[in-house]
Amino acid sequence: MRPERPTRSPPTRGEPGSAVVRSPGTGDGRWLWLVLGLLAAGGAGYLGAVLAERPLRAELALRPPVILLDLADAVRGVPPGALDARVADARAQAKRLAAGGFLVLDAQAVIAAPPELYLAAGAKAQSPGEAAP
Repeated sequence: MRPERPTRSPPTRGEPGSAVVRSPGTGDGRWLWLVLGLLAAGGAGYLGAVLAERPLRAELALRPPVILLDLADAVRGVPPGALDARVADARAQAKRLAAGGFLVLDAQAVIAAPPELYLAAGAKAQSPGEAAP
């Protein structure tokens, strides 16, 4: 028969051997939880921004940029022999802008608009891929 071992009660505070040994720098995993919380907050913020941007992009796709082309101003002062060529140039310019995604309107049909929407008479419009001079 085996001899019985004496049972020992766990150490109480203040007794020798009562200190809990932890590896240095763990801090009970607090840093890990802080980093995980920051990553989760950053991910949630990014996801929220992406989801909020979707309706805006869809709305912009439905509303193309607008340019007002003043055909009357483009032909003003042009001699009668060059009139057809000037109108053809203005229409070709309007078609290039439309191919680039712009909505081109005749300025005579507009009651009021900001001045930056008007394309100056005789000005060369740039295609979307061209660089500004």
